[in-house]
Amino acid sequence: MRSDPKSQPGQKAKSLEARIYTIYSSLSPAEKRLADVLLQYQMDLPSYTAGELAEKAEVSKATAARLIRSLGYATYPEAKRQIRKEQHWGSPLAGLADPDQAPSATVSLSKTVQIDLDNIRTTAESISEKTLSDITKAIVSARRVWIMGLRSGYGLAFHAAHYLTLIKSDVQVLPAGGGSYSHEIASIAEGDVLLVIAFRRRPRLLPTILEEAQAAGATTILITDLSASASAKAAEHVLRCRCQSPSPFNSFVAAVTLINYLAWSVATAMEEEGLARLQKVDRLVGLLDNVSTPQTSSSR
Repeated sequence: MRSDPKSQPGQKAKSLEARIYTIYSSLSPAEKRLADVLLQYQMDLPSYTAGELAEKAEVSKATAARLIRSLGYATYPEAKRQIRKEQHWGSPLAGLADPDQAPSATVSLSKTVQIDLDNIRTTAESISEKTLSDITKAIVSARRVWIMGLRSGYGLAFHAAHYLTLIKSDVQVLPAGGGSYSHEIASIAEGDVLLVIAFRRRPRLLPTILEEAQAAGATTILITDLSASASAKAAEHVLRCRCQSPSPFNSFVAAVTLINYLAWSVATAMEEEGLARLQKVDRLVGLLDNVSTPQTSSSR
């Protein structure tokens, strides 16, 4: 039985995002589609009617009304008024039942693992095979792959670069060496790929970066969350990740899984070329890098 968000402590302080994630796993497929649309357009909800959002999600108006009530709002206009008042969108505080109080729930490793698995599964189910195939082909054939990680995506950019450089030459992380965006974006050319990893609280300049890269002839790929709007419209391919967490912090395991998949998919598609580079890198690691490796009994 689905719990009623209105009966939960601190519900009045809960963001739309927190309300949706509280009941997301219990929603029907149609309700999940609409919930995803609400998350995607949450910053622009005053511009849309309930019917327009239902149309975007390809669900009935009755489904929209039912979901709004399940989220704890009496009506859609009330939901829009409440969302306008929220001050914590994009902040880790948005995940708390009461943003003015410290987290009080018991920390549970098993709950964290289960939600991370749900994040991965939900993300994977929302992405088409064609999208993944098109992205793989673009990376394989790219003259150069540029990877940009913004804010919380910064570390993930280096994770992606680490694997892609094992199988493909000319992979660059932006910004490099403290250089300016203008100098580096100016180097993007036709046949390149720009992979951007950016989650909520994305820098305002991101849509412009994506538009400039596309104007230069590059294929643009954005790994982001469900809330991306302007930046998602500016990218050619968008991979949306579910980032729900029982803590105040976002979970990026779904993004890591996507990066791992893309690296594996590109390696497979590159066949002998990718294998040859991998073998060369492996040989040079032993020659140039001061790293320890497991020793066999015969070498001790």
